[in-house]
Amino acid sequence: MRYTSIAIRIAAGVLALGLFSATVGASAQAPSDTWSKASLTTTYALNPHLNPFSINVDVQNGAATLSGTVDSEVDRDLAEELALGVDGIRQVVNRLQVAPQASADMEQQKLGQQQRGFLRKVEDANISAKVKSQLLWNDSTSGLDIDVDTKNGIVSLSGSVTSGAEADLAEQIARNTTDVLGVDNRLQIDPDKAGLAERVSREGRAVQQQVGDAWISAKVKSALLYNRNVHGNAINVDTRNGVVTLKGIVNSRFEKEQALSVARTIQGVRQVKDQLKSGV
Repeated sequence: MRYTSIAIRIAAGVLALGLFSATVGASAQAPSDTWSKASLTTTYALNPHLNPFSINVDVQNGAATLSGTVDSEVDRDLAEELALGVDGIRQVVNRLQVAPQASADMEQQKLGQQQRGFLRKVEDANISAKVKSQLLWNDSTSGLDIDVDTKNGIVSLSGSVTSGAEADLAEQIARNTTDVLGVDNRLQIDPDKAGLAERVSREGRAVQQQVGDAWISAKVKSALLYNRNVHGNAINVDTRNGVVTLKGIVNSRFEKEQALSVARTIQGVRQVKDQLKSGV
């Protein structure tokens, strides 16, 4: 058990000095080893990182022998360095042992930190995938030209888009994605892409006619699940000939409008039918 109370440490220091004073009173010329031992004992007592009651000190002919237990390798080295700094001590024999439980606790803490770091990386990768997917599915964003990177829940968007409106839309899609803590929008506007975007849009609309209903339903459902403003699990999605029907119960009119808006943005969706019931 570590004694961190300043009062206890001061009491230990006073006790050590008291023993030394008694020795001096008994002999006009106190041995330097006795003085060094008392001084080192006091030093340990006043140090906030060491437990003086678990460290035994013996000084013979200027050589200090330390025994007992400490909580870590750092504490072991600290005790030795403090001893070398005491007048009269020329050598230190460090026999201090690291308490097994303290060592195990440190290893467990280190393992926990590694596990949390790994889980954070997995979560960041999952967030990036969700944002990227929505940018690819959205009918108004150039998902292929937008790079998505996530670190500690903060999403960074980079690449080029056709307009400021598209950059704002991409940022808003990222912000609305579940588990996203913030967005760093580094998207650059490339006016030369405007004409190309219009041509791709026309071709895309032609391709949309051939997109399967099952694909559309899957993407709409995923987009609803990814959106932080919608309880996607409570909404059923059915698609026939590009016409999407949303059924289920939502908590508010706002959530209802969000769900309808998300469905309308997915590529291949020709129309959205509202069969949602609001709880409010």
